[in-house]
Amino acid sequence: MSLETELAKFWDWAGMTPDTYTESRGLGEWEIDYPNWEDLYKAANEALTLLNKEFNHDLAQLLVYALAIDNESGTILEKVDEKLDSKLRFVKKAINSDQPQARWQVAELLGNTEVEDREKLLINLINRDKDKYVKRRALLSLSKINAPKAVEFAKSYLKDSDPFLRLVSKQIINPKV
Repeated sequence: MSLETELAKFWDWAGMTPDTYTESRGLGEWEIDYPNWEDLYKAANEALTLLNKEFNHDLAQLLVYALAIDNESGTILEKVDEKLDSKLRFVKKAINSDQPQARWQVAELLGNTEVEDREKLLINLINRDKDKYVKRRALLSLSKINAPKAVEFAKSYLKDSDPFLRLVSKQIINPKV
């Protein structure tokens, strides 16, 4: 069982490709109806084992796609956190991917797990990511590891056009006790 094969089954079922997923996924949650999650999770676990032996960019990219489509349950994110020995290269792969559903989960991971340069990586997401949800999740994660720095960034989003980014920024600046 390979992750590539299992992802191909998902894309066939969804009638999409990794390239069309980000634009065509809509509001999501439909992914949970996929009938073969257990096979996909098993293949993702095998990929993590292989990545621990030797990092492979193609395999890591496949895992980024799996992470993106599993954005509702977070099972693959959990497995990445538990099983991947050296997370930095995978995190960088996900951050630089075209999959916002993977990028926000990596932002979440960075807020909860020690990863080399995690503060710098979160700041990069806040400054450069075009997806507002990714920015929000990165800001929230930054607030967990460096609250004063998160407050600095949050101030610049108080007048943003995205109401949820404004709300998150207000919560970071004025946390409730």
